[in-house]
Amino acid sequence: MRGQQGEALDVLQAEIRQCQRCVTAGYIAEARPLTDGKGNAVFFVVGQAPSRTDHETGEFYNGPAGKRLRQWFLQAGFSPDDWGTVIYPAAITKCFPGRLPGSSKDRVPSKAEQKLCREWLDREMTLINPAVVVLFGGLAITTFLSKDPLVELIGKTFERQGRIYLPLPHSSGASTWLNEPENRERLAEAIECLRELRKFVQGEGGFGGAKGGGA
Repeated sequence: MRGQQGEALDVLQAEIRQCQRCVTAGYIAEARPLTDGKGNAVFFVVGQAPSRTDHETGEFYNGPAGKRLRQWFLQAGFSPDDWGTVIYPAAITKCFPGRLPGSSKDRVPSKAEQKLCREWLDREMTLINPAVVVLFGGLAITTFLSKDPLVELIGKTFERQGRIYLPLPHSSGASTWLNEPENRERLAEAIECLRELRKFVQGEGGFGGAKGGGA
């Protein structure tokens, strides 16, 4: 996609890549903000933050958890080429936040970091104007949708101001949520929702509407 919208996205992504706000504020030692999607996307993925692997490769969702997320999209009928084109990858914050002290787990970006970075996410979402927003993990779900327990959200879709939101659990190996058989069934229902949404936005079938609630 080119034209005015494509040029605007190029400008925005260049701004994002130059951002040093969290380094200046002392929250992280190195800023390597990620933004790598195309403007013709109709699905918009929001996660927590880039992983260490994402930081090193310069591309979202390249670590173990990200690859599981990509696999879920493949199970829903997407092709590998849809990632970054039909699917726009994004996150609450754009830089790897580092590990928790003394742990192999990634640190959750602080509220202050989220606030510093939120402008970029909002501007991306406004410019892309996706039909479907996939919320990957607890932070994205609570930020955009609800603080209700995952068992009440996963496997459902929600409509907010004309846009459909689909919550997905985080696929990190550190998460125990998917260890429960009933939660894996909820994930299967969510992937089926994603399949239906893909067919709907690509004109291959109808969609029964948001299953979780309206605006």
